[in-house]
Amino acid sequence: MTSHIRKRTLVDRVADELRRMILTGELQPGDFLPTRKELAAQFGVGLSTVHEAIQALSAVGMLESRPGKGTWVRSDTLDTLIHPAVIETRLGELHARQVYEARFVIEVALTELAARRATPEDVGRIWEALDAMKAAIGDDEAFVEADLGFHLAVARASHNRLLEQFYHLSRKLLADVIRAMLKLPDVKEKSIPIQRAIAEAIEQGKPDQARQTAVNHMEHVERWLDAWMDE
Repeated sequence: MTSHIRKRTLVDRVADELRRMILTGELQPGDFLPTRKELAAQFGVGLSTVHEAIQALSAVGMLESRPGKGTWVRSDTLDTLIHPAVIETRLGELHARQVYEARFVIEVALTELAARRATPEDVGRIWEALDAMKAAIGDDEAFVEADLGFHLAVARASHNRLLEQFYHLSRKLLADVIRAMLKLPDVKEKSIPIQRAIAEAIEQGKPDQARQTAVNHMEHVERWLDAWMDE
């Protein structure tokens, strides 16, 4: 019994370390892991412990292995870390305003971090997403996707994988509400200048300004949410 508990603890520790490496971006979706022999040496454990840790993460959809090919991080691994269905199951039905409040905190933080950390490539993706929003102004569904692309580009520019995943979650939980709010007058037209201000603050590397523009954006979202709830 004692040896079994000790072994399970080692497996959990290795699995937790691999999970941390994925969350922090040390291992990106699509990346191959070192060989199991190399991982065993790196973690100071036996091959069987590494094998069980990989099996555990494969079972929840984070890793994938094939004989002769190796083990890699699945492209959709972040979706397995925090999934809306899991949150709803544990917390019950979430009120739209609760989700909005969580998104407010996350989005403001992400925007400020993006202004501190964005690379030229990050900034380019943000402007491309804004151009897609302008092009989709006449198509609600395309606009929703373009708006999502903009915010995901900002989230990635923060270079904080955990906050990025929390943003994914809050966005998914509000997906139906976001689509409904687009039916309100001038929502799309008013969104674009606000998003442009966010992009400019990030490009100029001005964290305080970026934070304030994100607050302004979320205050507009709150007003639209109130209008939608009144209807």
